[in-house]
Amino acid sequence: MPRVLMLLALLAAPALAAAQGVVQHLAGTLSVQRADGTVRLLSERSEVKAGDVLTTERDTYAQLSFTDGGRVTLRPNTTLKIDSYQYDEREPKKDGFFMSLLKGGLRAVTGLIGHRANRDAYRLRTPTATVGIRGTDYNAIYIPQDAPPGSEPPGVYVTVADGVVVFIAGGSELLLSVGQTGFSSNVSLPPQLIPTPPNLPPFNPPQTFGQSNPSTIDGGLASDCTIQ
Repeated sequence: MPRVLMLLALLAAPALAAAQGVVQHLAGTLSVQRADGTVRLLSERSEVKAGDVLTTERDTYAQLSFTDGGRVTLRPNTTLKIDSYQYDEREPKKDGFFMSLLKGGLRAVTGLIGHRANRDAYRLRTPTATVGIRGTDYNAIYIPQDAPPGSEPPGVYVTVADGVVVFIAGGSELLLSVGQTGFSSNVSLPPQLIPTPPNLPPFNPPQTFGQSNPSTIDGGLASDCTIQ
């Protein structure tokens, strides 16, 4: 009997470890491509994990809740890859949450990862730059080369609403404080401090999603990231 129980525990362990996040709210169609190449549709309470590539369709909003207390809300026509995720409340030094925003936009409420032992444990990669958290609330918007006429110059814009953010490109780091905006036009060039452009697109998530967090862990503050 003990040997049977041990076998059952070993079989159950991968499933428990895979539950790194769930789809907390969903309005529309959300699909995922798993690390093994399989594609499926997700619903509320579906699990998400490292290696997943998540895609929202037109008019779709999806809010993901993670075990560290963080949340990510995907906008319509968005593709986000969860590159890696590791959180154990007993071992802060092993924290790690790395994502790649490939298309569209998102709003993120950071959890405990990046706010405990390792400040560099949280990273959001975009086509021209990387955003790191030094705490708190920021907006990141990517304007592509084929943007419509009248758009701001192509590149990534990061504006800080609270705290400090590190903006990384071209082998250089630019620390941005409250009210400051950084701009990166190319992954090979250092980011620059600029006045905030007036015509950057706003972010308007559905009111039904709200900002309440069902987790017992109190996450961090909000941050907006948009790729047009």
